[in-house]
Amino acid sequence: MRYMAVVQYVGTNYFGWQRQPFEISVQQVIEDKLSTIFNTDIKIHASGRTDAKVHAYGQVFHFDAPPFPVRKLQYALNKMLPADIEILKVNKVKDDFHARYSAKSKTYEYLICLEAKDPFLSGRVLFYPLPLDEKKLKKDAKLFVGTHNFQNFTSKKEDDANFVRTISLVKIQRHQQLLKIVFVGDGFMRGQIRMMIGALLAQNTGKEKPNFISENLNTTERKIINHKVIGDGLYLRKVTY
Repeated sequence: MRYMAVVQYVGTNYFGWQRQPFEISVQQVIEDKLSTIFNTDIKIHASGRTDAKVHAYGQVFHFDAPPFPVRKLQYALNKMLPADIEILKVNKVKDDFHARYSAKSKTYEYLICLEAKDPFLSGRVLFYPLPLDEKKLKKDAKLFVGTHNFQNFTSKKEDDANFVRTISLVKIQRHQQLLKIVFVGDGFMRGQIRMMIGALLAQNTGKEKPNFISENLNTTERKIINHKVIGDGLYLRKVTY
């Protein structure tokens, strides 16, 4: 029987989503608890892999396991999981459902604090106490909207041929000293959002020339940009099916 689950987690204490041989990961923690409940090895498959320190409000994964009441399963999992991981929902789904390949779009958010320090936001934002031209930031962010070759905005291996992705929305919102940048797209490659954020900040503050982003989109020459912000401010908000 196939199950689909939605999980939220604070990624600060984990070396990303994917199971690692010598580091603790979110996948490993959940798989270990599921394997204990079902008394057999359970492997889970996520909508995508979040990097180290990256958080999620709505990561989705599926797994195959013997029949079990879903409400009891959710309760048992949450009783066993650490405080920084919570299962929000468990459903039974059709056997052809796949958390990654059935997804239609993903929504990510990146949080920037425009102050130098705030202990209550430590590990949850990028601290960036430099002056920003927010009007220009919003204008430049729109350059990413559409279908583009993002090969210079990802650390994905070059032998993986397809660097084309479609971004349907980029939105920037401000609340006091917090900037929230929202990306909605059909999928994102390794490090892509963090590199796009880094490029936006570098272009906005004059570290790069005004056409830096447009020059690195849809180029035939691969030259990975050297601007990648930390994972602390990145959140997987939602996966749409």
